[in-house]
Amino acid sequence: MSLLIGVWHIAWAQLPPVLLDPAKAKDTTLSCIFEETEVIPLETTRQSTFGVISQLVVTDRYFIILDTDTDAVLFFDRQGKFITKYKNKPKRYRINFIQLDKNHHALLIFSQNRNYTITAAKLQALLAKGPGEQLSTRVMAARLSLNNLDTLSTETLPPSAYLLTNPVGLGAGRFAFSFIRSNGKNTDTQDYGLKMMNNGNVAQRFFPYHTKTDSAFYGRSAYQCNFFPTLNDAVFFISRPFQPYIYRLTPDSLTEAYQIVAPKTDRAPATAGAFSFTAVDRISISSMTITTARSGREAPIFLSNTNTVNNFVDQKRFLFFNVRQPMGYYNYYVFDKKEQILYNRNKLKADSSRFQFSLQGPVLAFDENNIYQGFSSRVLFNLKKSTGSAKLQYEASLSRFYDTGKPVNNPVILRLKTKAD
Repeated sequence: MSLLIGVWHIAWAQLPPVLLDPAKAKDTTLSCIFEETEVIPLETTRQSTFGVISQLVVTDRYFIILDTDTDAVLFFDRQGKFITKYKNKPKRYRINFIQLDKNHHALLIFSQNRNYTITAAKLQALLAKGPGEQLSTRVMAARLSLNNLDTLSTETLPPSAYLLTNPVGLGAGRFAFSFIRSNGKNTDTQDYGLKMMNNGNVAQRFFPYHTKTDSAFYGRSAYQCNFFPTLNDAVFFISRPFQPYIYRLTPDSLTEAYQIVAPKTDRAPATAGAFSFTAVDRISISSMTITTARSGREAPIFLSNTNTVNNFVDQKRFLFFNVRQPMGYYNYYVFDKKEQILYNRNKLKADSSRFQFSLQGPVLAFDENNIYQGFSSRVLFNLKKSTGSAKLQYEASLSRFYDTGKPVNNPVILRLKTKAD
């Protein structure tokens, strides 16, 4: 069985995608990208104590945090003062995902029943019956109004099967979700890696694949597209497993927007058991042939999500994105659209008291002028400790944090204001 993967592209793309080549990334200083930085401690009280920022949603008034350790959504104001928190009243439901719903000035909260184990195979079977099928005992979805947090008023949404995939809402009853899984035991059929729902019905399908023979998607877990929000509630960017393209999704179209390329390699073809790989000179898997003699037996494939694009943020002048490397770590990049220059974010240099530490990590959220990252208080104190006896002049908010904070306090938010156009 021979399979060529990834030759299908969006035929109606109007313009060629912008090429972003990490091999040509340059080094620079933090002040070339950012105008200012601010450390915002999140108030630590008995009610507000939490562990890790699993998700961060930023509005003009609030920092909204999903903490999976305490299974709660916490609300802080923009100065970090604790306001309130939300927990599911039916305790059997665990919160999995949150998303801002600008059309309703609300927060979407998706939860799953902690008493059920939904394996990839079970989820595939449920979706095959119909993504809109009602699953009242498996999943719960609520829309929490942000108009008055004193009441924590929620509206229950229909508990459809596709909510188990943590879909993204595009407004007006539309949701997009992704689920990709092949297995030699599956029925001989075609499915789609990306689907658009409209009021509970499948409205559009993209990225066809074969659920039985696409061996790139064999394995015990499922693969999925990654969704990246924009400042427009009805527009998302998407990346696909094993593909170098960033797509722009709207309720009416899907187009290739960016292509991430990689250095050429002179590596000879490699073989691993029943799998054979041809050498590739781009991170597109469209030039890779996978051959296997497997017949029905599911075994791990010797192909990882290396070079998959993640954490893609399009914020006015700059693009921020990560590229997965072997062994699972990431390289971080910034693209200046105005100057048409790509920078290696791993190597941004601290160059003033405003940018004392070269802090790495994902972008958790963004707005029109800022990106936001999260760090534990202990990490920041360890960074200070690592400077030894050097007497440094810290940025004002960081200096206040060191004077008044403790390593055991809640995580902090780092706000980085990007340079204007």
